Amino acid sequence: MAKNKKKNTNTKLADKNSQEESFEREELLSEEKSSENEVESKISSEMITALEEKVLRAHAEVENVRRTSQKEILKARVFSAELIAKDLLSPIDNLTRALQHSEEEIPRSLIELVTKEISQALSNNNVEEIDPLGDKFDPNFHEALSIKEDKSKQPEEILEVVQKGYKIQERVIRPALVIVNKI
Repeated sequence: MAKNKKKNTNTKLADKNSQEESFEREELLSEEKSSENEVESKISSEMITALEEKVLRAHAEVENVRRTSQKEILKARVFSAELIAKDLLSPIDNLTRALQHSEEEIPRSLIELVTKEISQALSNNNVEEIDPLGDKFDPNFHEALSIKEDKSKQPEEILEVVQKGYKIQERVIRPALVIVNKI
C-alpha cells in the first residue's frame, strides 16, 4: 500500500506538473497570440490611417483640379472675343483713316455707320477702347512713339493719340500708340 501511495503521490505530482506545464504553454501561446494580435492591430490601424490620408489628399486634389478648370473656363469665356477683336482692329483703323482723309469719294455717313457697327460689336464682346488723350502715360496701356515738349501740359501727359488701343477688361489686346510730353 505504501507503494501505491507513493505511486499515487508521484502520479499526482506528475499530473500536477504536466497540468502546470500545459497551463504555462497555454499562457505562452495566449501571450504570443495576443502580442501577434496587437502587432496586427497596430499595423492595421497604421494602414487605415495611411489610406484615410491618401483618400483625403486625393479628394483635395480633385477639388483643386475642379476649381482650376472652372477658372480656366471663365477665362476662356471672358477672353474668347480676343481673336476676333484683333482681326477687327485693323479694319476699324483703316475706316477711321479713310474718314479723316475723305472729302467726297466715299459717303461719309456710310463709313461712319460701318465704324459705329464694328465698335458696337466690339463693345458687345467686352472689348473696350483705350483713348488716352490728356491722360498720364502708362506703359501698361500705352506705347510711346515719340516725345514732344509742351510747357503748358503736365510731364508725361499724352499729347496725341496716333492709334487707339483696345483691351478686354484689364487685359490689353493692343496698346495705344501715343506721343508723350517731355518730362
